[in-house]
Amino acid sequence: MKKIYLLMLSALVVVLGGCRKDFEQVRAVRLTLQLEFPDAFIKGSVPKDVEVTLRNNITGELIKAKTDEEGKVVDTVIPGTYTVTASKAYSPEETSELLGNEEEIFVNGNLSPVIVNEEKVAVLKLKSSRAGGLVIREFYYSAITASPSYLYDGFTEIYNNSNEPIRIDSLYMGSTRAGATNNTSASAPYNFLTAYPEEVYLNQVFMVPSTGQPRFLEPGKSLVIAISGLNHKSDPNGNKNSPVDLGDADFEVFWDYPTGRDIDYPDVPNMVHAFAGNTAGFDWNIGINGAGMVIFNTKDFDKLPVRFEPDAKTAGTTQYIGIPVSDIIDGVDATANATIFLSNKRLPISVDASMTTAEVPLKGRSVRRKVKTVINGRTIFVDTNNSSADFEVNLIPSPRKWN
Repeated sequence: MKKIYLLMLSALVVVLGGCRKDFEQVRAVRLTLQLEFPDAFIKGSVPKDVEVTLRNNITGELIKAKTDEEGKVVDTVIPGTYTVTASKAYSPEETSELLGNEEEIFVNGNLSPVIVNEEKVAVLKLKSSRAGGLVIREFYYSAITASPSYLYDGFTEIYNNSNEPIRIDSLYMGSTRAGATNNTSASAPYNFLTAYPEEVYLNQVFMVPSTGQPRFLEPGKSLVIAISGLNHKSDPNGNKNSPVDLGDADFEVFWDYPTGRDIDYPDVPNMVHAFAGNTAGFDWNIGINGAGMVIFNTKDFDKLPVRFEPDAKTAGTTQYIGIPVSDIIDGVDATANATIFLSNKRLPISVDASMTTAEVPLKGRSVRRKVKTVINGRTIFVDTNNSSADFEVNLIPSPRKWN
C-alpha cells in the first residue's frame, strides 16, 4: 500500500508540475494628465489645484489627486481603461484673475475611455459654467419594490443655495430619456450629446405656474415637486412600503391626458405641462434607472427645436425639445449604478461633469446634495457641477430635511 501511495504522490507532483504556468507581474505605467482652461480664460492661466479622479472601469478603484503648478497630474497606474473627471469652483476674486470679471464659476471636464497600456499623456480641456443660486437638492427616482413596482412617489427638490430671494414663477424643469441598466443596452447612448452638444434634449418639461404676481424662493428654503402629491405611506392610493409623505409638496405633476389614470390631488397645486414628447403613459415616468434632470429659464419656449433622437438604436415616436445649455440653471445626471460609463451620460459636462446614482433600483433610495457648511442657521450645499462629488445616496428620501 505504501508503494501505491508513493506512486500516486509522484504522479500528482508530475501533474501539478505540468500544469504550472509562469505568471508575469503586472507593471504599473506612468500616466500624465494635462489640464487646460477654456480658450476664454486669460492667456497663460494654469488650472492649479483642480481635483481630479481616475476610475478604473474594470475594478472600480478610484485614484484622487490635485493638479500641480503646471496643471498636471502625474501618477503610476495599472494598465487598463479609465474614466477621468475634474472639477473646481472659483470665487469671484479668483475668477477676476482668470477671466477679468468677478463672478463665481465652476470648471469641469471628463475623459472616457482613457486606455492605458504604456506610458501615456492625455490632455483634458476644461469647460466653465456660472454658479447658480438654485440647485437640485434631492432627486428620488429609484422607486420601490412592490407587486407591481410602485413608481409614483418620486420627487425633485429645488433649493435656494444663495443669500438672496430668487424668483421662481415660470421656472421650468424637465428630464431626458431614462437611463440604461447597463452599458450595452440599446438605450445606453444618448445621441443628442454628440449631435447637439450645446443643447439639452428633454422628453418632458413642466413649469411652475405664474399667477401674474412674482413668487420668490427665500434663501435656505426649498420647493418640492412631486409626481403625485399625497401621503404615499398612508393614502389608499399610495403604497405602505413607500418612504415618503408628499401630501405637503409645493406642486405635483398631473398627467391630464386621455388615458385618464392619473389622479389629481386637490390639496397640491399642479405644475404646467409645458412639453410632452409623448402622452402614451399615464404619469411622469422618469425611470427607475435615473435620467438627466434640469431646471432652467428660457425665452420663447415655443420656438425651441423639437427633434427625434438621431441614430437611435431603437426607433420610437418620442420627440425631444432642445434647451440651450446657457439657459440651464442646474442639472444632475442620475444613473442606474456606478458601472455606467460616462459615454452614456444624458447631460453635457458643462451642466454635470459626471454622474450620480442611488446604486440599486427599486429600493426606495434617493440622491441628495452634500452639506458644505451652515452660516447663521442657513445650510449651504456643495455645488461644483460634478454630481459624483456633490451628491450622496440617501437611504430614506427626506424632502425638506437636511440638518
